[in-house]
Amino acid sequence: MLEAEFHSVAWSGIGVLLNDAADSPQNRTMPQMARSVLGGVPGAGDVLPASWRPSALLVHLGTNDFTPGHEMSVASFAAAYVELLLNLTAEADSRRPASKVSPAPVTAAEPPPVFAACGPMGTRGDHRGEYFPCSDIWDALAALGAQRALRIHPLDFQRLYEVDANVGGCNHPSVQGQQRMAEIARPVVERVLGWSESIT
Repeated sequence: MLEAEFHSVAWSGIGVLLNDAADSPQNRTMPQMARSVLGGVPGAGDVLPASWRPSALLVHLGTNDFTPGHEMSVASFAAAYVELLLNLTAEADSRRPASKVSPAPVTAAEPPPVFAACGPMGTRGDHRGEYFPCSDIWDALAALGAQRALRIHPLDFQRLYEVDANVGGCNHPSVQGQQRMAEIARPVVERVLGWSESIT
């Protein structure tokens, strides 16, 4: 849709702090998997090329952490979420080396903006219940992120499951649901990054 290159890390059932029946190696959570090139092989290819620097990070986590019965708190989740973002942005931003002729302080590049998605699973319209507190999470992320110079922008996918056709297998979004999510995300990404629909 935006014709942009992307690197995706996706694994069903994985959370930030708690998994939900995730078939991940050694039950690893996303902070342990996020930099993996070969997610199914612990310790194998866990580093992306140093030259790869994203324009933005889009994170869609929390449904598994807040699965009923986990008793996850917003404060604990948000703190772990921000630490994950800091680790990802720290690896994404290479530090500029000082000049050999005229040494200068080493400064870090501005972290790329983060898009924090929430819903549709666990939000209004989900027949399995409304257990994902999106607004509380966004508020907590905004407060913590501001303290750490992170620009966090919400992506709101709540209420998509009010349309049955947006619900797919295993309660994940259907193809139509995923298309609708892309349509919601596109203008937000365009506005924040200053992109047009077609990248040339």
